[in-house]
Amino acid sequence: MRNEQPRAAKGHGSVYLNTVFLLLIFGFTVANIIRPQKERSEAENRSLTQRPALEWDSLISGEFAKEYETYLSDQFILRDGWITLRTGIERAALKQELSDIYFASDSYLIEKHTGVFDTDTAKANIGRVAAFFQTLEESFTPEHLSCIVVPNAVKMLPEMLPAFADPYDEEVYLNQIKAALPEGIWFDALDVLRRSHSEDPSRQLYYRTDHHWTTEAAFDVFSAWAAEKGLGEVDAGQFTVQTVTDSFEGTVSSKLGIAGKADSIQRWDPAVPYDYYLVYNHSDDIRNSIYQDSFLETKDKYAYFYGGNQGLIETKMPQGNTGRRLLIIKDSYAHCFAPFTCGLFDEVDLVDPRYYNASIKDLIASKSYTDVLFLFNASGFAEETGLARLAV
Repeated sequence: MRNEQPRAAKGHGSVYLNTVFLLLIFGFTVANIIRPQKERSEAENRSLTQRPALEWDSLISGEFAKEYETYLSDQFILRDGWITLRTGIERAALKQELSDIYFASDSYLIEKHTGVFDTDTAKANIGRVAAFFQTLEESFTPEHLSCIVVPNAVKMLPEMLPAFADPYDEEVYLNQIKAALPEGIWFDALDVLRRSHSEDPSRQLYYRTDHHWTTEAAFDVFSAWAAEKGLGEVDAGQFTVQTVTDSFEGTVSSKLGIAGKADSIQRWDPAVPYDYYLVYNHSDDIRNSIYQDSFLETKDKYAYFYGGNQGLIETKMPQGNTGRRLLIIKDSYAHCFAPFTCGLFDEVDLVDPRYYNASIKDLIASKSYTDVLFLFNASGFAEETGLARLAV
């Protein structure tokens, strides 16, 4: 008889725990259903997956289930807090890798890019850019055409990676792109950055918490590219360097929900300034500066360059007399590279195939460009579905 009360209490305790558990599950489910969808994650600087439409074909094929799983992952209530909690637990367990990101030395968070370079899209994009340049050869000579695909930090900073790290060798993929292109068009950014890093390993070529390269790394590649293309010798002494923020924490740390070691963003201005203005997306949005100070007060500080991603930005130099006009087909790696080119051309236009909905071929035909540069980062190039627009 004396054991019956504890057993009853124990039984009641199990009921209570089960009830609380079910209420939590039910509550989170209802909350996820009724709460408004978020279109964008400011922390991760990306669009979030929206609730997929329920259609018979996608339901039968299993595509709906996959899309809905991604939607739940992106829209889960208190998502940012759960990500931070998970990262804290994994770090306490001394994990050296999480969510395809290495916890590297000197506070670097370096993306691994697992599986990115062997997909159908990665293979198709090599053919797309090769075919695009083959078409351009009908109107341009090779010295006026360039393809730069910038290696990511995981390739350039192997000494920073944890012991036993074994990422894919991006150089294999870069060599595949080079081999597919017409002769004289490939510019080897990997070789330039490798030399820069070897000469001074202390120089910061990539941000610690973000996927972009730094302005200093972009200048190294720019100056070597300008010399190779006959645009003249350009050295760092021709610019004044200003640190515009020292509190930049980028998208990689946001994916983990943690605060990393803040980075600085630099702006390089020519010692001899020139007049220019920018026209955005064929509209009346006209700006007088590449640099947008308001973004330095936001999470997305890298948007300081050009105000972030746009379909088309035309940079016009009214007093230019070079007789040359450059089109840069690009992702956001070009944003700290392109400003260096403005003093060498009468016009420098940036078109982003991810956001530009018109024909790039028609744009080239209509603007009488003398030079075309394609500039992407390696993983971005491999993953980008918008490169199919090069054929339109």
